[in-house]
Amino acid sequence: MLFMTQTKISKAFQTTISAEAIRALGLRPGHRVNQIVEGGRLILELVEDADALAGSLGKGRRGHSVDEMNAAGTKGIAKAGAAGLEEDL
Repeated sequence: MLFMTQTKISKAFQTTISAEAIRALGLRPGHRVNQIVEGGRLILELVEDADALAGSLGKGRRGHSVDEMNAAGTKGIAKAGAAGLEEDL
């Protein structure tokens, strides 16, 4: 889909995104966009974040807490370190 709308820049350097663009991109309050300057064009690109990926792994899979990930990392490092020490002996 390609369309163009015109908007005005305020004294505070703010502008409004057209309702057509909001609907076409499915924008919601709180969404983040990248601002890309290309030649004489300003491009707004929707940022895909972790919340946008919610549910993408399918049902029935439980996520892991930060503590669980840290513990697994520590265990893996300890195991790798012990294996390295055994090779040195």
